[in-house]
Amino acid sequence: MGFVRPAMNPEYKGVMYIQSRLILTIASLAFALAGGLPTEVSADELKEAKVTQIIQEVRVLPSNASPRPAAVNDNVRQGTAVQTGVQSRSELTFKDQTITRLGEKTIFSVGEGPRTIDLGTGQFLLYAPKKAGGAKVKAGPVTAAITG
Repeated sequence: MGFVRPAMNPEYKGVMYIQSRLILTIASLAFALAGGLPTEVSADELKEAKVTQIIQEVRVLPSNASPRPAAVNDNVRQGTAVQTGVQSRSELTFKDQTITRLGEKTIFSVGEGPRTIDLGTGQFLLYAPKKAGGAKVKAGPVTAAITG
């Protein structure tokens, strides 16, 4: 019969073609499974944050202890507030990657309700990733809801 090039043989599928189909099948299955996983983040995700940045004077105000200077990686939970001084800033990151940046002269705490944040005074910037569930912000008599 002699040498026949694979491209000339109509029954030859080719190794590359089979490998490509296998990779595409596995990738499609992986995306389908990932899409079926729950995308909701529990309310507990916004009950504790870590201090990730400190600029100038930032203090932690625990409800059961005296105020102390904040440090990077300090935990901020319900009942604990963070206070920034004049020309001071801070950043807090929650488990669900929600980021809160506090401006100068701000008092911030994690609220008691699900996904609730309390702003005593000052200003802040809140970034909630898509599908994180948003947040409810209480600032004095005003309450606002934010979705990601």
